[in-house]
Amino acid sequence: MPPVNALPSPKSPGVSRRYLLQGAAAWLGAAAFAPSLQAQGEGPVLVLGAGLAGLAAALRLQDAGRQVLVLEAAARLGGRIHTLDKLPGRPETGGTQISNGYVRTLALCQRLGLFLEPNARSPLFGDARMVLFVQGRRRSLEQWAAADDNPLPAAVKALPPDRALARLLAPNPLSSVGAWRDPAHSALDIPTLGPLRERGVSEAALALLDVNNAFGDTLAQTTLLHLHYTQANLTELLKTPGPVRNVVGGNQRLPEAMAAALRTAPRMNSRVQAVEQDASGVLVHATDGSRHRGSRLVCTLPLPALAAVRFTPALPARLAEAAALAAYAKVTQLHLEVIEPFWEADGSSPFLWSDGPLERVFPQDREGNGRPPTLTAWINGAGTQRWDGLDDATAARLVEAELVRIWPSARGAVRLLHRTAWHQDVLAGGAWINWAPGQISRFSAALGPAVGRLHFAGEHTGRRLRGIEAAVESGERAADEILAA
Repeated sequence: MPPVNALPSPKSPGVSRRYLLQGAAAWLGAAAFAPSLQAQGEGPVLVLGAGLAGLAAALRLQDAGRQVLVLEAAARLGGRIHTLDKLPGRPETGGTQISNGYVRTLALCQRLGLFLEPNARSPLFGDARMVLFVQGRRRSLEQWAAADDNPLPAAVKALPPDRALARLLAPNPLSSVGAWRDPAHSALDIPTLGPLRERGVSEAALALLDVNNAFGDTLAQTTLLHLHYTQANLTELLKTPGPVRNVVGGNQRLPEAMAAALRTAPRMNSRVQAVEQDASGVLVHATDGSRHRGSRLVCTLPLPALAAVRFTPALPARLAEAAALAAYAKVTQLHLEVIEPFWEADGSSPFLWSDGPLERVFPQDREGNGRPPTLTAWINGAGTQRWDGLDDATAARLVEAELVRIWPSARGAVRLLHRTAWHQDVLAGGAWINWAPGQISRFSAALGPAVGRLHFAGEHTGRRLRGIEAAVESGERAADEILAA
């Protein structure tokens, strides 16, 4: 499918004038700040992290005339945006999709000359093609809906368990996507398990709902308020219709283009271990022995990485506690090369929901022709534990054994090429913030505000939308705080 421009034409269906103006204003807003601080001789603004939040902050500051230095601990740009360029089909292992509702992200793509292409609709997807493997039995979704041993409540029996959870929790009490931070909703910041039991959901059904939970290790460790927020986020995104898309060549091209637009290239392999601030500025100490002085600092580190940095003076108690305790999503991905399309032997699809070790399998069919070069097994939450301690050879054997249980023709038909475990990455700590019960009401208000000359950004400080857009929005917000100071 040919690429399309990053922003749709004003004549495209579902695209309003307000939508286009929002995207343009996201970058024009920086022009309201005069670059007088630089002329007064202040030092550069230091930015910790070359993910989308850090790079968005750096570009906005540079646009306003400020000198910026980005420090990145890794050898790769992008943080949790990561395209596996060396694998067939270039699958995304982080930052997998760009919604039409991501106005700031789309404006960035347009500014940087990047093109987006819709995710082709694969014939392998769709409820009619989904395979369920539950309690050792393989079934279609239609067979699952009619199965005597399906323990889900009657209203959701026809759904795979991961979709049933949201339906069981409806209606959503949040009036808008930003309402999750309102203290009025703090009573919802409780374990999800309790309300489900109060609604009469059986223990057998709860066990299935626990599988592949993206928002907590278990339902007991998942706050109901966060689930309502994620549903409000989806509702907000659906207000801007259109296909989800990816940057042509992979979403990794976005942070690379952002970094290339900076006058001073990010300093890579420079992990920060200490930050000092006083009335005159900030001083950053990196593990490579370098020191960097600046006028202010934007910290975009995920909270687990932030907890490893020594601050002088110390961070406020509530922010330090959040860094030490905030829960992050455990996500393991297994990227499998397709040697033979084993599912064709019985006319099925490699689109799977399972209560076994693989949990979910998605064909990476970007061309939409039903011949995906790779499959991705996606494991969330507690299910990641069985994979964490395995070497690659053992993991590969487990993958094949489980696939053969479901599709006997899968023997020798796939090869494990790559494993990603975001929760084992010390620079990330997890795939995204997964508030545990009580943590939204206790910590969310502490994550955004500046502390002296320190400003904080990153998806965990997002106020409205989640994911990629939250990262970009937070970086722009932190930059604007500095420009207004």
